[in-house]
Amino acid sequence: MAIAALAPQLAVCPEYQRLLKSCQTTLAVWQQHRTLVQRGSFANERVRSRVERLQTEYEGAYAVLEHHEQTCQTCQYISKVGGLDFESMSAALNR
Repeated sequence: MAIAALAPQLAVCPEYQRLLKSCQTTLAVWQQHRTLVQRGSFANERVRSRVERLQTEYEGAYAVLEHHEQTCQTCQYISKVGGLDFESMSAALNR
């Protein structure tokens, strides 16, 4: 029997990957706009409101990602196999 046949298969949750990508994209857009405001390039009220809306979008995307990690059986299995513990990580971050 070939060694490759005995090697464990890495599992990936497609929904987690999609949510992670969404979270990363919203974070990048929010950071770009926030940097422009901080540099004073665009300091009007309309732009500041957009930055606040982008922050809210990022927070929502992150919350969806976090909820998925905690409720998805595939993600829970992967975390246990990989030695990760999402609950402990979340608790540590919220302290």
